[in-house]
Amino acid sequence: MNSRNTLPNAQGPSDDWLLVSCGYKLVEDASTNHGRRSYVHDDNATRSYIADLARILGKTGWERDPAKLRAFQHRASRETIELEPGGSGATGHFLHHMTACK
Repeated sequence: MNSRNTLPNAQGPSDDWLLVSCGYKLVEDASTNHGRRSYVHDDNATRSYIADLARILGKTGWERDPAKLRAFQHRASRETIELEPGGSGATGHFLHHMTACK
């Protein structure tokens, strides 16, 4: 993990803090080299789970991405969050938080 505790987002509390408070665990921090952080969560990304997450993320400016399934966008920061199901026979899911390309 790098020493930086937040991703650039001036819309309120850091996204890292928000995701950790929702039960996510950081598993890969490639924010410096690739603009991406990956998290894991033990719950399945069901329709109701995603709706609850959308409500929580919406308080800090995140919106459902109309063009991508299981994805959110932050218009002000141009960042993206994508959920990836854990796969067959597995529980949980991954969340990938990507910063905007410069």
